[in-house]
Amino acid sequence: MKNLFLLIAISFVLSGCYSIGTSNNYNSDFTWGKSRSKPIYLSFKDTKSTPFYFMLSRDSKKQDYELAVRWTSNKKGDVLFNGYDTTLKFLVDKAKIFTFAPVKRPKIVSFNLNSRGHEEEAIFSLSSEEFMEIAYAKSVTVELTGRRNTVIGLFSRRNTIKAFRDFAETSH
Repeated sequence: MKNLFLLIAISFVLSGCYSIGTSNNYNSDFTWGKSRSKPIYLSFKDTKSTPFYFMLSRDSKKQDYELAVRWTSNKKGDVLFNGYDTTLKFLVDKAKIFTFAPVKRPKIVSFNLNSRGHEEEAIFSLSSEEFMEIAYAKSVTVELTGRRNTVIGLFSRRNTIKAFRDFAETSH
């Protein structure tokens, strides 16, 4: 019985089933608000690649969405993003491609002292129309090209697409 619970717990963790939330902040007059999602993870076919994940953000003062891409490296000194030459591409419904470049210079946001690795972050700006097309697509493939590598991630219908749709409906 104990092995069954362990098997169920491991399959739950590996399947990517988790709740995705959005935090909303408002000023005292309720004239301004900002929404930010929790991390949104993708699926990767190549398990040896360096994984990345998204965090969505929207400010009521702006019309556009911000997409923060966090890319993890387990190698010491390995810089993943290629500055402003980094590209993020979305293949939406196998018909349309959106290409984005960072709006701010990518930066290192955390270090792992045990593995000597780090996590980098780049901010991309998406218009409302582009974001809605991605959020309500049936299939989305993401390609992130950095300094020496290209990683391809897939939106899972159950988590990633649901997270984008929920954020589109609940953000301000």
